[in-house]
Amino acid sequence: MKALHILLLLTISFISQAQHNAGGNGKVLLIASNPSVSKQTGWPIGVWYAEVAHPYWEFTEAGYAVDIASPEGGEIKFDSFSDPEDASQYAAFDYLSLGFKKDAAKQALVKNTLKLSQVNPNHYKAIFVCGGQGPMYTFVDNAELHTFFTNFYLTGKPTAAICHGTVILLKTKLPNGKFLVEGKRWTGFASAEEQYADNYVGMQIQPFRIEDEARKMPNSKFEVGAPFSAFAVQDGNLITGQQQNSGSAAARLVIQELEKQKKNYPTYVLVHGAWADESAWGNIKPALATQANVVTVNLPAHGLDFTKPNQVSLQDYTNKVIATINQQPGKVILVGHSMAGVVISQVAESIPQKIDKLIYVSAYLPSHGEDLLTLSKQDKQSLVGNALVFNADYSAATIKKETIAPAVCADCPDWMKEVLVKYHKEEPTKPLGEKASLSASKFGSVPKYYIHTTQDAAVGYELQKQMVKQNGKIVKTYSIESGHLPFVTKPAEFVTILQSLK
Repeated sequence: MKALHILLLLTISFISQAQHNAGGNGKVLLIASNPSVSKQTGWPIGVWYAEVAHPYWEFTEAGYAVDIASPEGGEIKFDSFSDPEDASQYAAFDYLSLGFKKDAAKQALVKNTLKLSQVNPNHYKAIFVCGGQGPMYTFVDNAELHTFFTNFYLTGKPTAAICHGTVILLKTKLPNGKFLVEGKRWTGFASAEEQYADNYVGMQIQPFRIEDEARKMPNSKFEVGAPFSAFAVQDGNLITGQQQNSGSAAARLVIQELEKQKKNYPTYVLVHGAWADESAWGNIKPALATQANVVTVNLPAHGLDFTKPNQVSLQDYTNKVIATINQQPGKVILVGHSMAGVVISQVAESIPQKIDKLIYVSAYLPSHGEDLLTLSKQDKQSLVGNALVFNADYSAATIKKETIAPAVCADCPDWMKEVLVKYHKEEPTKPLGEKASLSASKFGSVPKYYIHTTQDAAVGYELQKQMVKQNGKIVKTYSIESGHLPFVTKPAEFVTILQSLK
């Protein structure tokens, strides 16, 4: 039963990547306080639940993966008043935080936060400093955090802080010695809100007030909204939120800025092969997206596209990819796997001005006038050719069930092999026999790269090398010791190669 349970979890995780764009847009780093004790009240203090849970929700719903770091790493604790199940009932309305608290996966994150000094900022497209009562002691004089925040801000990427997390901005400086917020609009926990909180508990909670200190700073442009309202401010790539009810508002400003900044990243367009769909890229999309825009294409009659196979041509495939590329602001790096090698070649012939590079992954690489079926007949290593099963009118074909895993992914884990068999769908045959129409002036003008798979039983390694040799214009080749799906079985190695080509 335990083995079955693990299989189900892994399968659900794999399928969920096809259903939800989890991490497909990159990663955001939340920075939270480690536990401390207030010298004012004697309370154990830390981070405010809503200032983790609400931004987390916004970012993940927008397709970003979220990591949580803290200066010391390890477990973080939440302020009791922010706990929706606390006896005070102060945050009993906060159902988002309640859901976050009840989710075992989320609790695993807060019990094992990354140590800030070990975080590579290049892996994140934005950072978001959370508040709570802890930062007034753990953040205010933390030079390492101040430097991390400044350095990230200087990259131009969205750099955010909310509530008492903005205490760092009272001391964070630029390399020229000026305060980072000098002359900039920003906000943080308001003095009126501090007074309300003090009155609520009958004592002074904080050692000082952020707004009071902010207004003493040179060229101060500190702003506040209505008490405990959702209020966030953006000035360039600096984004700040007023208090715990502003986490979502600040996160949405970050997301809006990330949309604007997509032009700053290379864009990969990934095209799947035969008997597959766009979910094939699920293992590598989040990692590749940390430093890029990643767009996947689902070809007609594949996956959840229910176009009838007899209605699909090579031109239909080509048009779908062209339409996707034309939605991108600049040139793209076009990646094709297996059958899609023919497709991306034809796309390059049509719109060479929109393609920065062509990357073939264990893919068919045609010359002018060649088609996939003719090339495949030269392949003595492939198990696919002798295992095809055609429908009545030969408009579509499947692979014999017992041959799918050995041919496509002999090096895959067993649960993946089961998934491949379960979701195997008939392939339109017309595009496989249509000849590529390519010219030196268009297709030939685009730089090309090839990633070999040396243990491939679907598109044999020898045929791969032969096609590269015949084309004669491949800038560089790479080899991965894997079967036909290197992005599934060797995702880290595969991503490293792609990133080296950006």
